[in-house]
Amino acid sequence: MSTITTISGLASGQAVLRSSIDRLTRQVTTGQRGVLQGDLGPEARRAIDLRGEIARRDAYVGAADRALARSGAAQDVMTRLNDIAGSLSAQAKRAKTLGETEVVALARSARSALEEAAALLNTRHAGEYLFGGSDVAAPPVPDAAGIADGPMATAIAASVATLDATNAATILAAAAAAAVDPASTPFSVFLEGNGLEGNGMTEARRAVQVADGDRIAIGVLPLRGQPEGSGTPWGRDLLRDLAVLAALTPAQAVEAEGWMALMDGVTGGLDGAAEGLAAEQGMLGSAEQRVGAARERHEDTKVALRKQLGLAEEVDLAEASAQLRAVQSRLEASYEVTGMVSRLSLAALLR
Repeated sequence: MSTITTISGLASGQAVLRSSIDRLTRQVTTGQRGVLQGDLGPEARRAIDLRGEIARRDAYVGAADRALARSGAAQDVMTRLNDIAGSLSAQAKRAKTLGETEVVALARSARSALEEAAALLNTRHAGEYLFGGSDVAAPPVPDAAGIADGPMATAIAASVATLDATNAATILAAAAAAAVDPASTPFSVFLEGNGLEGNGMTEARRAVQVADGDRIAIGVLPLRGQPEGSGTPWGRDLLRDLAVLAALTPAQAVEAEGWMALMDGVTGGLDGAAEGLAAEQGMLGSAEQRVGAARERHEDTKVALRKQLGLAEEVDLAEASAQLRAVQSRLEASYEVTGMVSRLSLAALLR
């Protein structure tokens, strides 16, 4: 073999070694097998599949986080609504024996509570109404600010003004009718037509998909009774009975038997609203636990998947460093051999 051929062969080998040094240096620096998917060789397909599965799990975790934030906000609102129902029910029970001044204070408190409750039902989270069902862009109580002087409150006040010793039941029935009458209901047309018991329940509770084929309902509808499919809507009961209390004047308090019967009916409605809210919160709490558990399962799975991905994409730094040192030694030895061959060739030419 000629000297030129030998040197050429050594040069080719050195080029391969330098390429290996470049690759190993990148691996030691980055901890990755390569910068391109093709650098992974037979592990490339597995890495692609693992990354896709991690992304899918990430999407489920993100959906769960958004659902939990939304349900948490709804829980806070319902807690306050429950407090309002309980507080005004307690005041109404005491009103059976209150004097004229206390009745005025009760009516004032009820009016304020009615306005607050309507505003709370219009609470938004992340730009969407919490209690409007799938109509997330429109308020469930369109005229929350004016509810105390709106059609329902006006109709109820007119009935309450007629209280005598015998007609409390009639007044309560009229209040219930005003709360559902399309001309005076405080709720949106959408909720009245889609989210109400007795209308075919066409409005499904909003749900979050936490896994393939697994959806968990987290939506809250104020016009749907609890438990599902039974009971009266807590949202309507609450606003209606607050409107009754807001319409009270000292004149009604003197109607002893009628006054007592009216207070019994109102406190019963408010207590029912509180029970409905508590049931709604319990159901939502159970859903939150399921969503949270699904989220944790995805997080745990992601840890395992990332470990597998690391085995496919990452290098053993100690091993890569040892390989780098070995290749560098081989390259240095090759350079020495090239130099030796070159010197021998030169000496032969000089002889």
